[in-house]
Amino acid sequence: MNKKTLIPAGVGIGVIIVAIALIASGNNETQTIQEPENQPSTLSFSYIDTNKDLQSTLDLQQIRMSSPLKLNGFSIEQYCTFFSDEALQKSIEYCTSTELLDSQGQYLGNIHMVGAPSEPWYVIGVIQTNPTVSQLDEIKAVYRTMIESTVCECWEDESPGGFESVSDWIDAANSHHLEAERITSKSEISGIAQKNLLLEITTNTEGYLWKFIIPVHN
Repeated sequence: MNKKTLIPAGVGIGVIIVAIALIASGNNETQTIQEPENQPSTLSFSYIDTNKDLQSTLDLQQIRMSSPLKLNGFSIEQYCTFFSDEALQKSIEYCTSTELLDSQGQYLGNIHMVGAPSEPWYVIGVIQTNPTVSQLDEIKAVYRTMIESTVCECWEDESPGGFESVSDWIDAANSHHLEAERITSKSEISGIAQKNLLLEITTNTEGYLWKFIIPVHN
């Protein structure tokens, strides 16, 4: 297995944290979509099983996902810093990180899982796109797979937020971010399988950094 590429907390991920801090200055905008509580039961999973499930499903879509790196201690501070909430970030004791390659073998991003050593609390997808967002189809494939593997295969039945598909939600979030011309914009869908799904897009010097967070701790 080739050496995996991680976006260090001080570089790519750090951009996200700085952007989150800009909320108070008005440079961010959040769309929150509330849904009914009558939802399917949540899935149970582990670091090993969920990584394997994601890997096999993405492979069918010509997106290669590497075997996970297992990180703890100082490595978490360097590669797995995702939360501006200091107490939450300090509570993270374990992290797995995988590398994503597109159908051409080009680096696409990472999928991380963070939480306690016994179980993950969050599954996080981080993808850096170019200024033209030419990787939008890959973003849709990765985030749709994350939802189906860790939340439920119920999006089309529920149509949360009025979006008929994950693809529609991604398109709407992308258009909203480009039109708003903000540093960071967020779109949150609440209620599907009793989960709050957070999609965050941050403009940076390389284009746009997409971060998708799914809470999975029951």
